Amino acid sequence: MIRAFRAWWANEDPATRLGVAGIVAVGAVARLSALTQPMRYDESVTYLRFIARSWTTAATNYQSPNNHLLYTVLAKLTALLGGGAPWALRLPAFVAGAALVPLTYAVGRALFTREAALVGAALAAGATPLILYSANARGFAFVAAAYLGLLLIAARIRARGQTFGRWAWFALIAAAGAATIPVMLFPLGAAALWLALTLCLERGRRALPVLGGLAAALAAAGALTYAAYLPIVRANGLGALVANRFVAPSPWPRFFEQFLPTIPRTLAAWTGPYPWELGVALVALGAAGVAQSARASREGVPVLVAAYAWVSALLLATHRAPVAHTWLWMLPVVLLSVGLAVEGLIALPRARRMRPYLPAFAVAAAVASVSWGFASDALGASHDTGVFAGARQIAQALATQAEPGDRVLASTPSDAPLQYYMLRAGADTALLSTPDSLTTRQIIVLNAAYDQTLAWAVAAGLVDTARFGPIAPAMHTADADVYVAERKGSEP
Repeated sequence: MIRAFRAWWANEDPATRLGVAGIVAVGAVARLSALTQPMRYDESVTYLRFIARSWTTAATNYQSPNNHLLYTVLAKLTALLGGGAPWALRLPAFVAGAALVPLTYAVGRALFTREAALVGAALAAGATPLILYSANARGFAFVAAAYLGLLLIAARIRARGQTFGRWAWFALIAAAGAATIPVMLFPLGAAALWLALTLCLERGRRALPVLGGLAAALAAAGALTYAAYLPIVRANGLGALVANRFVAPSPWPRFFEQFLPTIPRTLAAWTGPYPWELGVALVALGAAGVAQSARASREGVPVLVAAYAWVSALLLATHRAPVAHTWLWMLPVVLLSVGLAVEGLIALPRARRMRPYLPAFAVAAAVASVSWGFASDALGASHDTGVFAGARQIAQALATQAEPGDRVLASTPSDAPLQYYMLRAGADTALLSTPDSLTTRQIIVLNAAYDQTLAWAVAAGLVDTARFGPIAPAMHTADADVYVAERKGSEP
């Protein structure tokens, strides 16, 4: 594979090589800058429950799907470099996320065209969701990179024939993705279905030997995945993986009620960091690109058509609506479809003179996209996976000002980031669970990003005004308000 990549890269013209290098560099800078953003809720939970615990706990505990197993293992290793600092916990995601940009280009070249690949890679460099999950201590960037890797290997098998080495790589990448998050079943099935349908369409019965190789690779990937999860299965039973509350089937009305709203939310996230007008244009170009690839495609069966077919079948079989960021793996190929539509536009007579300058335009587009994201604070504005930017400042104040008998009250998604930063600041995290009988003062932490107000806290029962009060303001940050309420009377 490496030899083939070098040969292919050597055949690219110098302008294209410079353009790709520039786009990859821009994408890497954007992801590096995101490494120091405040820790979010989901990744804080991953650290507190799994990464920060023993190796035995990390390998066997599946109290929630936040234990992205392979990611947990790698993050425990990188945490040794930075002592649990955000950048160290996010380092594996950064590597996979930075690789998404050249992988997007490579898939575009293998299945589409040079022009589509350049535009798709440029958009991937600045896409807010891809940057976010490249700096989030969880495994979704792994799954996206694994899908692109599977497509590259499948394209190679289609073009050059099957070999043991190619199927071995297919099985290993599939197993690595599945050992990270079970939702790898979505992209793995999409890649396998695309290859199977394309071979059947192109070769008919002559495709049977290759389909046999595909079945063997899938079986090997399944066996490796089961081996990875075996400690969890032995400790918790298979139901921990396949029947937990996040994947258990929903009644059909509930399924549609949960799933349909994720469609506009996903499209809105995918068009970040752009304003809605440009987002609508990108959605239209993406749809045009899919239609164009269906009419005249180097893909055989269009990749996205195969992906949509597999996802639809799996959703109907499980009737459980995943969270919106489950579909992150599809975004690079969607962006390549946008690139395909752009290629159609520059093929028009009046625009053909632009074609030689496309590498430079693509680099400029990547720079503009990343700059736009910085200027608009696109990452900070995204609430995906839970945000609480004030957690660090509040934790530092608690480390020096909290007293015996204090009880810190914080709700989701503030509690986990606050606990993470309290550990980092040396504050006593037992303050989050002081027994009621020993509490002499309540410290109420409210997250303004989720419209948490004092009135909301009282109505939700977060603070007991019958026994604690008066409530006085104690601290204010950009997205948080902290109040203090003393216990009424002299006895706790």
